[in-house]
Amino acid sequence: MTDMRWKYKEIDDELILEQSRNLKIPYLHSRILLNRGLVSDEEIGIFFDCQLTENSDPFILSDMAQAVARVEEAICRKEKVLIYGDYDVDGITAASTLFLFLRPYLPEIDYYIPDRESEGYGLSNNGIDYAKDNGVNLIITCDCGISAIKEVDYAKSLDIDIIVTDHHKPAESLPDAVAVINPKREDDEYPYKELCGAGVAFKLLQAFSIKQNLPPNEAEQYLDLVAIGTAADIVPVVGENRWFMKKGLNIVNNNPRLGLRELMKVARLSQKELSVTEIVFIIAPRMNAVGRLGEASRAVKLLTTDDLSLAQEYATILDEENLRRRDIEKLVMDEALIHIQHKYGDKIPPVLVLADDEWHTGVIGIVSSKLKERFHRPVILIAVTDGIGKGSGRSITGFDLYQALLTSKEHLDTFGGHTMAAGLTIREENILEFEQAVNEYAEDIITEEMLEPRLYLEADVHIAEINRELLELLDKLRPFGPGNMRPKFSISNVQPLAARVLSGGHLKFKVRQDHQVIDCIAWNQGESFEMLMSESQRIDLAFVPQINRWNGQESIQLVVKDIRAHATGENYEN
Repeated sequence: MTDMRWKYKEIDDELILEQSRNLKIPYLHSRILLNRGLVSDEEIGIFFDCQLTENSDPFILSDMAQAVARVEEAICRKEKVLIYGDYDVDGITAASTLFLFLRPYLPEIDYYIPDRESEGYGLSNNGIDYAKDNGVNLIITCDCGISAIKEVDYAKSLDIDIIVTDHHKPAESLPDAVAVINPKREDDEYPYKELCGAGVAFKLLQAFSIKQNLPPNEAEQYLDLVAIGTAADIVPVVGENRWFMKKGLNIVNNNPRLGLRELMKVARLSQKELSVTEIVFIIAPRMNAVGRLGEASRAVKLLTTDDLSLAQEYATILDEENLRRRDIEKLVMDEALIHIQHKYGDKIPPVLVLADDEWHTGVIGIVSSKLKERFHRPVILIAVTDGIGKGSGRSITGFDLYQALLTSKEHLDTFGGHTMAAGLTIREENILEFEQAVNEYAEDIITEEMLEPRLYLEADVHIAEINRELLELLDKLRPFGPGNMRPKFSISNVQPLAARVLSGGHLKFKVRQDHQVIDCIAWNQGESFEMLMSESQRIDLAFVPQINRWNGQESIQLVVKDIRAHATGENYEN
């Protein structure tokens, strides 16, 4: 049981009935489609097939023509080119994508991933100095660079050209680079604004392929890396991102590149078909771990090597670093909870801002995310070293964290990011004033309703509607992710049967409704056992339906997300 409110998507019943009649599909199926804005047969077909439209032409992106021309010039002049990435999964996969694609054309191409501890996020003077010392003529950034105005000027003073590819929100001014490719530029007309860094990098190599009249697969063979970056960066899985995910996951599952295959082995995923879930919760943390605790370039080496022994070595390193990351993360999480209790008691502000001089900068983003889920409000954690704090924040729906930092920028040294996640640097003496400023801003925006956890559901259904046809429709909606979340449903006033607690605190039971019975599994919800055992108990469930395969048999079961005693109470919303 949880304290979540169940929220159903509102949609015009007449519209559902009209589509159901016109397309000759069940009412529930129509509701699911309309919840995703899919009205016509054509729209549904495009969505199911993950088709692209003419609007995906990479040359619609501002400065793309200049970027391609500069890459062609580098090839003609046999220049040294440096791919400059970021230390998270998006930056790692973006850098790997550009490096692998351009390597046949640029024999002296190299890559550089900054050190999280000593350099921090983004294009750095250290990285530019590395480029100068190694005779680099052109730097191509990926997943960073949009705010690197001073750094780009510094590179120009050293006769190094810069192409910026990024997806973070630009400031008022852009770097004076050869090209700045970012769909979030105010003057950019590209329709898909929510590409991740790897997605933007892919558009560059796609544009190059078009200019060179190369077959589409020359670029598309790297969509496995783009899909991993897209999933890990939690961008909406709609539009072009959906195409990336569909194509990329197909490569991952049918022809994984060497390094990824070895990583899947150490993560015990070799026999499993990977979805967005496995990428986000199993693959991405291992890639992120090496950047959080050391050199992120080790993940790039894994993804770009053709040597089996090296792939096995780096896959093992990523797995071991992830275990070490978990230990450090738990320590920081425990200390953060103590901070909250001592600092706030029961009077927790709209935005949690916590700082400590013993926290590891590599895990504060993960811990911020977990604290956000626990306290249902924006969280910013700051790790302080020698008087300088490096912060990472995560937000909730309806609160633009980047805008909050923008309005509090007088207290910050640097900042950047998105609506839902952002980073910053701050002097230790400014942290208290920053906390006050960001909470003053939040008081005018964050409502009590926003701080209440919600479980978003498609519809309340009957057991009879949970059938193979429904599962087939849900399968066509894949890949799931932000903007197209896996559909969750509720079922009301059902009788629980044969409940038992499994090892690990999981709960297995059946429910009956009008003489129909269906199996249920509730992970980590063993505490609900006593409620289910009441003879007169009637319950409501929130769930995801799935096919359960066991001993060669297939059956439909409900994966339960929430259980509550049947009642029309305040935790229900229409």
